Amino acid sequence: MKNRHLKSILLGFFALFFVLSYDSMAQSFLPHSYGALLIGYEEVPPVFTNGSGIVQLQINSSGNSINYTLSYGNLSSSVTQAHIHFGQRPINGGIIVYLCDNTGKAPNGTPACPGSGTVSGTLTPIDVNPTDNPESVTGQGIATGNFAGLVSAIEHGDAYVNVHTHNFLTGEIRGWLQ
Repeated sequence: MKNRHLKSILLGFFALFFVLSYDSMAQSFLPHSYGALLIGYEEVPPVFTNGSGIVQLQINSSGNSINYTLSYGNLSSSVTQAHIHFGQRPINGGIIVYLCDNTGKAPNGTPACPGSGTVSGTLTPIDVNPTDNPESVTGQGIATGNFAGLVSAIEHGDAYVNVHTHNFLTGEIRGWLQ
C-alpha cells in the first residue's frame, strides 16, 4: 500500500513538473497559452482522491475563440461535467463555460465527458452562457456572450477548471489556469 501511495505522489509531482515546464515553454512560444494540473487538493474544501488531470488552453490571437484539451483519469466515479469557473483563490466561483457535460445542462454542441481520457473543443462567445445555470457568474458581472470576460478572467489568474463526478458533485479535481 505504501508503494502505491508513493507511486501516486511521484506521479503527481511528475505531472506538476510537466505542467510547470509546459506552462513556461508555452508562455515563451505561445503567448496566449494557459494550462493547469487538476488535483483534489485544489478543491474547496480539499478532496482526497487518486484522480488527476491536465488542461491546456490556447486563446487565438484575435481573442474570439479558445481551443482546449482536457485529460483526466483515476477518478472515483463517472464524470458528470467539467467547466471553467470564475473565482479567486481559495473560493468557489461561478461557471463561465462548459468543457464537457453528461447532465444535459450545457449549451448545445458541448461534448460529452469521457469516463477517463481526453476531451477537446473550441470555445466561442456563444458558449459563454452562464444564465442557464444557478451556479453561474451573472452575479459576478460576466453575462451571456461576454467572451472578453472569460478571456480576462483567464489572463488575470481568476479562472479555474473543475471536473465534477457522481461521488463529488461539487468537484473532484481542480486546477487554476496560469
